[in-house]
Amino acid sequence: MFGLPYQGIATFLKAPQDSSRPFGFLGLPYDCSVTFRPGARMAPNALRRASMMLTDGRHPEFETDPCALVSDLGDLDIMQVGQHDALRRIEAGVMAACEQAPNQTLLCAGGDHMTTLGVLRAQRRLQGQPLSLIHFDAHCDTWASHFGDDIGHGTFLRNAIDEGLVAPERTLSLGLRSPVEPSTRDWLTEQGGEWLSSRELMRLEGEALAQKVRERMGASPIYITFDIDVLDPAHAPGTGTPEIGGITTMKALELLEALRGFNLIGMDVVEVSPPYDPQEITSLAAATLLWTFIAMRGERD
Repeated sequence: MFGLPYQGIATFLKAPQDSSRPFGFLGLPYDCSVTFRPGARMAPNALRRASMMLTDGRHPEFETDPCALVSDLGDLDIMQVGQHDALRRIEAGVMAACEQAPNQTLLCAGGDHMTTLGVLRAQRRLQGQPLSLIHFDAHCDTWASHFGDDIGHGTFLRNAIDEGLVAPERTLSLGLRSPVEPSTRDWLTEQGGEWLSSRELMRLEGEALAQKVRERMGASPIYITFDIDVLDPAHAPGTGTPEIGGITTMKALELLEALRGFNLIGMDVVEVSPPYDPQEITSLAAATLLWTFIAMRGERD
């Protein structure tokens, strides 16, 4: 141990690089598909710094110590240019990390939400079947194009379904509230998936979410992607495309913790933009979500 939380080199939860540990933290520092405020490429290191707050003891709900369970794998080398090249690098990097430590559950820190597509490409190959997806976001991410491009942080979910990476009937999008054409927002339901607005999500109890997941996804492999802008800007101001009327951090933890018994194969948190997070509350929220995932999965394992 390094001693006090603010001392020592800032790795995620003060973790070493250790392939024998059950969880790996991997940074995806890329944000060239952001459409409003940039800076998400700086998020992985911001989450590492914020996570130093979480190293004083066990998780209060799960009685596990995530600091002893996670390995910091560093960041992927991603050039801040072409989006397709970035996705190839992410897919290859995730594959390499999972092949090097096949028993590790990978947690990723973006980057913008396009980075999730690279992770899903790798996870689809590793699982040998389309994934189930729980998608927390203010935005539906099912736009047909990204300002004339075929791919971007607002198209990743449509891309993932079109590519057969995730099963649409086993997909939930939670917390939507941004301006959008209904045909874009409702594309997911037309494919067999389901979405809930942020107002519906605030009223949803954790057990009700668990029941939805149980009915829709069962024991299938589930990936969680958490866009930090699903939180209200009062709780997460440091993000590229903030939308008022989001959920609270307490509600986010309640819903995440309700998923403790499912076949969760990985998680990412994306769209944290440190330049717009002067008090670091957004980074702390993101780090705490990943810390909670490790704690609840560590309890089961």
